[in-house]
Amino acid sequence: MSVKIFLPVFLFHTKKDCDIYGEIQINENNAISYYIIAHQDYQSASQSNLRHLGHIVRAGPTSALQHRDVAVTFAYDGDTPNIYLLKLSIKPSNTTQVNVFLYDVPKMLQLYEYSVSYETNKSDTIAAERNGEEETDQCNDVVLLCRLLNENHKQNKVHKVTIFSILQKLLFLLPNLITYLLIILLEYKPVKTLMQKTSIYGHFLEWRRLDATGKRKLNVTVDKILGVSVMIFLLFYVSQSGDYLLATSHWVIQKLRLLLRSLKGSPIGLKLNEHLNNFLLDCFNYHIDLWAKFLDLIEPIVRQLFVPIAMLGFIGISFQLASLPMLMSIIGLHAHCFYIYTAVLYKVEIRGIQVLWKVMLGKRYNVLKNRVESHNYVNRQLYLATIFFTSLLFLFPTVLVYYVVFTTLRLCIYMVNLVVEVLRRKILEFPLLSLLKWTIGKFCDMESIHIAHMQHLPSPLLQPQNMQISMSVFKLSIQKSPLSRVFSCESGILQEFKSDEKMSIKNAFTRMLKGTF
Repeated sequence: MSVKIFLPVFLFHTKKDCDIYGEIQINENNAISYYIIAHQDYQSASQSNLRHLGHIVRAGPTSALQHRDVAVTFAYDGDTPNIYLLKLSIKPSNTTQVNVFLYDVPKMLQLYEYSVSYETNKSDTIAAERNGEEETDQCNDVVLLCRLLNENHKQNKVHKVTIFSILQKLLFLLPNLITYLLIILLEYKPVKTLMQKTSIYGHFLEWRRLDATGKRKLNVTVDKILGVSVMIFLLFYVSQSGDYLLATSHWVIQKLRLLLRSLKGSPIGLKLNEHLNNFLLDCFNYHIDLWAKFLDLIEPIVRQLFVPIAMLGFIGISFQLASLPMLMSIIGLHAHCFYIYTAVLYKVEIRGIQVLWKVMLGKRYNVLKNRVESHNYVNRQLYLATIFFTSLLFLFPTVLVYYVVFTTLRLCIYMVNLVVEVLRRKILEFPLLSLLKWTIGKFCDMESIHIAHMQHLPSPLLQPQNMQISMSVFKLSIQKSPLSRVFSCESGILQEFKSDEKMSIKNAFTRMLKGTF
């Protein structure tokens, strides 16, 4: 049996009678932990939210107190600089070891934010691996101690209305109101059905989940401040911001026409099929002309498109970044269509060559037996297969060139969208508050806890001779964590959104070869 007592460091040297309050926990290894959280004088009101554990009394008149029904009693005298254990409610064996851990209350309160994430992550990884190691138990004790201290601190905290709090509420009154209106709007079923495939709605789900946890309040605040700043810049300092979108769209159209002209003839020395090449160029040029006329038709709408995007700054700059993929879809819709056309042709070519190659080898695929087996084709079938195979084979370089060009273009658009997605997520996930705490020396985590043995004077009134208890005193000190620990502290809220196995490099390359990227 082991007994652990967590005691505030200032109570270890107290010379005043008081009651002590806290909690008791007995784990599955038969180890008892006493968490002493608060103390009160005898004349003061008791802590209603905590359990009364015992007393700290003068060593002289303690004979009557030893028989009281309390969990633990400490005593002090004029000669001993520290208090010592006088009584435990349990009847320990001869091998019982009592470890007293002294902690600093403000430092432990700083650990609370990290201990919450530690407890959440630990429950997922260690729930199936209960090995009972001493280091893990110690971390669990510290986590519980931090939570008890934080709950007691919240209940005893006096909420004062200051000028700063009033200004803060007034400053974010309009952004918060617009945020609530957006939440109601996006939860409306017709709007939800229309928007659920867009990047803005996907970011809204991530933002709302992160905001509900309350772990990145500073990030959300900075997000709104940056969004309002960008909104003011776009609305008041940029004249005709919609013209930039139109100019960018026409610039993309010009570059695509230049790209198509470069594919005419024999690009980079490749001998392409002249008729198929001219047919594809005519189709793509017609598509570009059609899109250019459509842009001229919707020009008044496009000019005002930056207004709702700028108004998203009330919610945060991350929502403005989430709207950029939609703008890129408008600007590069024709490029996306070109990729679809060439991908379909590429898949038809690949599939046709594979099937006709089996025919030329005198084989076929047996659907019932799920295998490739030999088959005797008639001459007419072999003749037609040879003609089609030769035609597809000679047309394949032309289709392949177009597919590679427009797949590369689509890959570039995807990479830009990926950079924007990573940036908007980093705005919410970046440990900004932890970095600020680290700069002023107040950031600490579980790995920054150090345990040091302390010398203490033996107790003159500890226990009778037949119930000797070995007592050791340790001090929990918290040192400054390295900067690498700051950037390793992730909230974990957006982790499931980040994991997309389909977009790994290997799978993306495989999908490109199959024409399904």
